[in-house]
Amino acid sequence: MEAEMRYMAIDSRDLLTVSDSAMARYLLGSLEEVVANCPPRSRYPHETLQGLWSGPTGIAYLMLQVSAHRPDLMISGQPASHWAQCYMAGSRGHNLRLGSHGCGISDEKLATEAVRAAIFPKDLRHVRDFVSSVSQVLAVDEYANELLYGRAGTLYLLRLVRHWVPDSSRLVDPAIAEISNTILNAGPAWKWHGRRYLGAVHGDIGIVTQLVLTSPELASRLQPVLAHLLDMQLPDGNWPSAEGATDHISKGLVQFCHGAPGFVTSLLSLRQYFPTLHDMIDTAVDKGRECIWQEGLLRKEPSLCHGIFGNALALPPGPRRNHFLAIATPENVANMKRMDDTHTMFERADYGRSCSTLTSYTPSAAWAWLVCNKEVPGMLAYNDIPQDG
Repeated sequence: MEAEMRYMAIDSRDLLTVSDSAMARYLLGSLEEVVANCPPRSRYPHETLQGLWSGPTGIAYLMLQVSAHRPDLMISGQPASHWAQCYMAGSRGHNLRLGSHGCGISDEKLATEAVRAAIFPKDLRHVRDFVSSVSQVLAVDEYANELLYGRAGTLYLLRLVRHWVPDSSRLVDPAIAEISNTILNAGPAWKWHGRRYLGAVHGDIGIVTQLVLTSPELASRLQPVLAHLLDMQLPDGNWPSAEGATDHISKGLVQFCHGAPGFVTSLLSLRQYFPTLHDMIDTAVDKGRECIWQEGLLRKEPSLCHGIFGNALALPPGPRRNHFLAIATPENVANMKRMDDTHTMFERADYGRSCSTLTSYTPSAAWAWLVCNKEVPGMLAYNDIPQDG
């Protein structure tokens, strides 16, 4: 019963759809709402700074991606590149340090330096500052290896810089090799808070994805790890949140950070690097997508990490993805909340952070509407960087 309360049943007789013109309207509306509700500031309170996960640096990176996808788009009278620079201009304080919680994509110092380098690619001083901070990561044995707080997140940020700053490879490649080796030497039984998690944000599939997308030559070394993860798929197409988790604990965790959506998103990017696993991957993706279709229309507020937007992007383009997206439009969300007598429909799941890039409705909507027509949309701050290096 608890699992059923997490999602809405699908009525396949009445699938909704969203037109391309509506998608374009929702994209612009969500970006303008981000600017209005989370405007650039001259100084940001420390508690708002959580790297790409939440706060101005994550919004700056979202705007940078928008500028690459839609350089023609004007947001409140300015191009997205303008807003990216505005969000980076505000002070983060005079003594920004690596956080005590870790070194992943939520670390403000690493994310700020990486995004600043990407927004100002001609000034390699920003790259050198970032690489210097990465060297501090290597000095801390206690850091985890997952994406949000760990070394896999550092690896993603290194790949981000390498992509956006064409002349940075000679500076970032040695750091990539060192971080990758450190992660590999700590595995393959990586743990976070004492448990071996499996999902995209805190677990094995996220670590494997960052390693291989950053350094494809590692795929052969990681093939047994990926094959084992594929074998752990449950009969219903989902994956356990952690090794040894019971079906009761895992049931219903169908969202990007834990479960099938994160696995499907990862496998679609990894497939080309594991030719001998193609059949296993294709079967796993099909089963995972069926699980998402059956149990992924979540009652949580739509977002990339915890809600319908992330799940929609893991579905194939077509009626099923469109139905999920149509459920998550602003008008439909408002109507469904108004009609819900239990007051549990689309409750926020952003930990009280309205400017969270990945867990708040509006920034998540912006990314979803930006990429929803792509064959493999990718997830912001995960596998959104083109696989061209």
